[in-house]
Amino acid sequence: MRALALLAAVPLLLWLGQTVLLRRAGLPIRWRLSAADLPRPLKRINRVVTYLALVAALVAYPLLRGTTPLTYYAAFFPLESRPRELLHGGAAAILYLVLLYLAWVLTDNVRLELRHGAARLTRRLAGVPPTALLVALVEELLFRGVLLADLLESLSPRVAVPVAVLVFAGAHYVRSVKRYWTFPGHLALGTLLCLALLWTRALWLPLGLHAGGVVVLMGVRPFARYLGPAWLIGASIFPYAGVVGLAGLLAITLNMWLCYSGAA
Repeated sequence: MRALALLAAVPLLLWLGQTVLLRRAGLPIRWRLSAADLPRPLKRINRVVTYLALVAALVAYPLLRGTTPLTYYAAFFPLESRPRELLHGGAAAILYLVLLYLAWVLTDNVRLELRHGAARLTRRLAGVPPTALLVALVEELLFRGVLLADLLESLSPRVAVPVAVLVFAGAHYVRSVKRYWTFPGHLALGTLLCLALLWTRALWLPLGLHAGGVVVLMGVRPFARYLGPAWLIGASIFPYAGVVGLAGLLAITLNMWLCYSGAA
C-alpha cells in the first residue's frame, strides 16, 4: 500500500507549489488545484512543479523498496519478442480511434478542416509522437508500474484492479476541469490499461495502447470541429467519454482479452 500513500503526496506537493506561486502573483490562496488565473510565466513554473512531483514519486517508490529505479522499472519491459506488444497496442488504439472519427465525419458529427497556418500546424504535428510517448510512459509507470503492481502484491486482482482504476480516473480530476461527466470514460480507459498489465505482466501493451490513443487525439485536435451531441461523441479532448467511444473501449478491451488473457 506504499504506492497509495506516495500518490496521495503528489497533490499535496502540487498544492504547496501552487500556494507559493499564488502568493508570488498576489492572488488569494485556494484549496482547489487550478492555475487558470496565474500569469503565463508562473503557469510554466507550475507545469514544471507538476513534472517534478511526478518524477519524484517515480523515483521514490523503487527506493522505498530498496532497489534502484532502473532495476525496478526495467522488469516491466522484458525483451525477446515482447516489444511487439507495444506495436500491437499502438496499432489497435490508432485503428479503433480512426474508425470512430471516420464514422463521426461520415455522419457530420465531426468536421475536419484546416484551422491553423502551415508553420504552426507543422510544429504542433511534429511534437505529437514524442509528447504522446512521454505522457503515456509517465502515466503507465506511475499508475500501472507503481500503483497496480503494488496493489497486486497484497490484494487479489478482483480488488486491486478496481482500486487502481478508480485512482487512475480520479487523478484526472484532482485539478479543476471543465467537465466531470467524462469520468465513466476514464474508468473504462483505466480498466483497459490495468487489464493489459494484468494479462501480460509487462508495460509494453498498456504503453502501446495509451500512446496510440494520445497520438490520434493530439493529431486530430488541430483539425477537428465537433458538431454532434456530447453524449454521442464525447468531449473534444476525450472522445471516449461518449456512448460510441465507450462502446469502442469495450470492443478494444474484448479484443485485447482474446489476444492476451491466456497469458495471465
